[in-house]
Amino acid sequence: MTLLFFIPLFFRPPNNRSNETRNLIEDNRQRGRVMQALYQTEALAARTGWTPTLLLTAGDLWQEAGDVTRALPYWQSAAQSGDTGILRRLAQTQIDLQYWADATSTLTKLIESDPENFWAHYQLGLIRAAFDSQAAEGYLRIAGRSPEYGEAAAAVLGALSDDPMDAGIALAEAQLWPYAELAFQHAADLGQSYPEALAYTGLMRDHQGKDGGAWIEQAVRIAPQNPQVRYLQAIHLRLAIEYDASLEAMIQAVALDPENAALYAELGTAYRLTEDLENAEYWLEFAVDLSDNDPRYQQMLDQFRADETSRIDEILQSLDNQESP
Repeated sequence: MTLLFFIPLFFRPPNNRSNETRNLIEDNRQRGRVMQALYQTEALAARTGWTPTLLLTAGDLWQEAGDVTRALPYWQSAAQSGDTGILRRLAQTQIDLQYWADATSTLTKLIESDPENFWAHYQLGLIRAAFDSQAAEGYLRIAGRSPEYGEAAAAVLGALSDDPMDAGIALAEAQLWPYAELAFQHAADLGQSYPEALAYTGLMRDHQGKDGGAWIEQAVRIAPQNPQVRYLQAIHLRLAIEYDASLEAMIQAVALDPENAALYAELGTAYRLTEDLENAEYWLEFAVDLSDNDPRYQQMLDQFRADETSRIDEILQSLDNQESP
């Protein structure tokens, strides 16, 4: 989404009145009077012309007023100066709003101005991962030279392929939810692993605090007998704290894929969340046995038992305290 906003750039020498207005802007800003400061900024620009500093100030004030979309046009105009700090702020806002095309354009300009900007390379690598693995690899390898992004970049690099589902899963495992949503949405648009891609898109939205329910429901309608879709539905319902419905979905997933130890482990967790501890332990043990003692499931079982032991100890301690005179 591109926001078009024409702000004329013309300049006149500052005067004392302009300096007084700038002081008033800052004073109102410090006092939390954002709209007054915005009015004064607009008035000053009408007299002296929009400068990069005034454009930046106006954008910042709209951000402080809680309307980032109205801040963007000012930052876009300010970024024409080529200032890398403004470009980064603009790119970050576009990423936060998931204006991916705009973010890609801004990040490209940032790299043109600062070829060693590892943050920009990292962001572009994540955005391009699902669309162009070769381009993403180039960006991520440069970002990987930075200690700050090296480990995360390497994790995504290891999963790059021409299949956007692979990129989405790698991004999800790194908890890079917005980029993972972008990758799975692209996979759904291409029709690759379509029901799973829809369900994953919904789950990535859940992790960002957005509603992924419509995506999950559509996936279930298309492929009700798909165990992966049912599993993702169960996790979606778990995140929504609908534990009984989540358990039912997980039972269906297990029934559709009865040789999958991971599903039995998740079934144990689903029972634990419904306070059915006997079944929780049983299915966790089953997952361990079915997987030939896979350490991942053994750790889940050990943690479950440790938590239950701790909970029982707390109950006994509370009873002892009640009985004490």
